[in-house]
Amino acid sequence: MSGHKFKIYKGYLLRCLGLSTAILIGLQAQSKAQFISVAEPVEIYQLATPQRLTVPPIAYSELSLAVKSESVGDSADLTAPPQFNTVIIREFPGVWQMRVPVDEVDSLYATYELKADNGRTSAVSNEQRSDNAVAVVLEPLPIVEISRDLNSNTALIQGGFRLKMDLSSANFAGDYAGELTVVVDRR
Repeated sequence: MSGHKFKIYKGYLLRCLGLSTAILIGLQAQSKAQFISVAEPVEIYQLATPQRLTVPPIAYSELSLAVKSESVGDSADLTAPPQFNTVIIREFPGVWQMRVPVDEVDSLYATYELKADNGRTSAVSNEQRSDNAVAVVLEPLPIVEISRDLNSNTALIQGGFRLKMDLSSANFAGDYAGELTVVVDRR
């Protein structure tokens, strides 16, 4: 291999490692809590949600793929870009609560939409560079009945979602934000 090609591969590898390290450090920078607790709703059909929802820090073990071998098969293995898990999954089971009549508990469902600060749907955008966004998928979790009030014949229910983030489009480290919309409706 010529010295010129080696420098190109070395530069590519260092950029990949540098970006990966920046993503790891930046995504963990200011994640303090999973979410602020939700105040229990008092009125029927009142939807109670947290004002801020923060994704816990991404751990190195979530990004790295399991190491199968410590050895190198051929010279191509030395210059290949590092392999990372680019999809991170988080579950938020208790994002919202609502008080409803007992007979309606089984007929309710929830939909979720996450909109980046830059207007892109199904994404979150970098707070410093709003043109950079990370695609997300929100999958509803089952609605759960927490308690019943026999005096008012109502039930307190809660719901949440599974968040899948595709980090392959994250070009910059840092905090990413968006606006979450929760809609609870009857079938």
